[in-house]
Amino acid sequence: MNLWKKITFPRQPIQYVLFYGFGGLILLAVAVVLYLGLSSTTKLTKDYHHILIETALDKLTSEVEGLLLPVESQTLWISDQFKEGKINLHDHKQIKTFLRGVLAGTPNVSGLGLQYKDGITRYMLRKDNQWIEKKRISTAENTRLFSLMSMAKTNVWSKLIWDDKEEQTIVDVRTPIYQDGELKAILFIGVTVADLSKTILSTSSDRFLTPFILYGRNHILAHPLLTSGRTVSDELGARADWITGKGDIPLPSVDDFQDVKLASLVHGSVTKAGLITPIDNVQVNRARVDGDMYIVATKEIVRFGQTPWVLGVYINAGKSDSTAALQLFEMAGAGLIVLVISVILSMKVGKKLARPIVRLAESAKTVRKGELDNVPLLPRSRLRELDQAALAFNEMVQGIQERDMIREVFGRYVPESIASSLMEEDGELQPIATEATILFSDIEGFTQLTEKVGPDKIVAILNQYFNAVVNVLERHGGVVTQFQGDAVLATFNVPIKSDDHAENALKAALEIKQMLLGEKFDGITIKSRIGLNTGNVVAGAVGAEGRLNYTVHGDAVNLASRIENLNKHFKTDILISGNTAKQIKTISLETVGTTEVRGLTAPVRLYVPKT
Repeated sequence: MNLWKKITFPRQPIQYVLFYGFGGLILLAVAVVLYLGLSSTTKLTKDYHHILIETALDKLTSEVEGLLLPVESQTLWISDQFKEGKINLHDHKQIKTFLRGVLAGTPNVSGLGLQYKDGITRYMLRKDNQWIEKKRISTAENTRLFSLMSMAKTNVWSKLIWDDKEEQTIVDVRTPIYQDGELKAILFIGVTVADLSKTILSTSSDRFLTPFILYGRNHILAHPLLTSGRTVSDELGARADWITGKGDIPLPSVDDFQDVKLASLVHGSVTKAGLITPIDNVQVNRARVDGDMYIVATKEIVRFGQTPWVLGVYINAGKSDSTAALQLFEMAGAGLIVLVISVILSMKVGKKLARPIVRLAESAKTVRKGELDNVPLLPRSRLRELDQAALAFNEMVQGIQERDMIREVFGRYVPESIASSLMEEDGELQPIATEATILFSDIEGFTQLTEKVGPDKIVAILNQYFNAVVNVLERHGGVVTQFQGDAVLATFNVPIKSDDHAENALKAALEIKQMLLGEKFDGITIKSRIGLNTGNVVAGAVGAEGRLNYTVHGDAVNLASRIENLNKHFKTDILISGNTAKQIKTISLETVGTTEVRGLTAPVRLYVPKT
């Protein structure tokens, strides 16, 4: 031990170490990188087109689905409102108010309406926001339409239509509206072709790439030249005979469109682009047009109707290749410049090397103490490694500060307990099965209230109401997992564990009832109906990739909803299932009887708090 203390080694000035060591390593490293970069130019160009095409088509698919799939979901939700009797199918004033609210909340929808059995169409367009009632189709055609829709179980994307009012081609989805098991009407929601064309504009990451969508193989559905909504060339005017003709497709044909390159690439003589790495379900061809080599890539989707949509892009390969090669040589030149500057400045940088290291150490001590607001930003350095260290440290401090802010802000949009769990579990919540008490609350007379105050004011009322209800629920250990229209779904014992979850849920319900008696929301008095049930549930995050919601599932949840609805029958404010009543120890209850509940074989005994 002492021997090692006595042994000394020569200490070299850091300037010399940097100059001969670091400078030499940089020289060697940059030389190797330049050699490898230049030798792989061909492969990079080949892969560039593969990545460019694959990325563009994936983004094109995502943009189209992002525009149209929410429209599908909206039709199903509207259909449920009619099916559940929340909206009277024959109260046209109520429907007009309801649809106007839906239109206000869905900016990607150009119009929506209802087709009735008597042949009358009642609809509303975003363009003028007017309520229109007229007979658009013949009685025979209307009968055929209802016959076809009676066989549909869900949404149906119909053929393209030309709307005289909008002077645009419409892509619309239709949904059967059932009441009492009978098809009463057909809901339709439309999106303009112009919206599709505007959507695909963001697809291109290369100025020599042009995205497009074909309807079948002979008509153009979306193209950067169609963003104004015109579906015919200027020479043909705002409308053309083939648009108004029966059975024809209200879209420009590929051969008549202004983009002559597209016609050559789709209908002309092309050959397979063998140099590009194959892409699954994508056809890649090449052809020479006007002296330039073009690559065209297409893939079919049959998600939106019987006629397939062909999503595609075409690239001016010659200009795109030269751009990629130029960028490569520019990077090589920049690398050489960095090399020369690094070697020359090695000695000078050594003198200042200790200063930023000391600053970094001092700042790290401040972070360790938790004094994040007092951490100064580290200045940039001429040395690459120290500059990267400074930037990384600054980003780390900023990230810690943002994490604290995210925890606070995130809690405004999801329950705080779930937000904390997500932060601790790296954004993932594992599903769990447990016993929980479910509280389901609904506003009494919400539909009439919506008609009375209008869509703008109802949003303000709902926000105030939800804020008050959530405060009560969270005080008693409840977690709101869903807002369903005017309804609130809250859980007790998941994800926050509680031995007295049933009593906590009932206490919350009683406090909500008492709170509503003495409080108004934007000048409006609100009454609610509450259902409580205890049972086994499965809790977890569900939904589409990248759009997950934390919620609970199970018969216990469905029963809580149905018990809430039974308040109408028993003329009560709060109804409690027998499963929940068994766990109530400190609050007196009395039974109001038993009743049959859809989906259960045995009758359910219901209770209310004693007054």
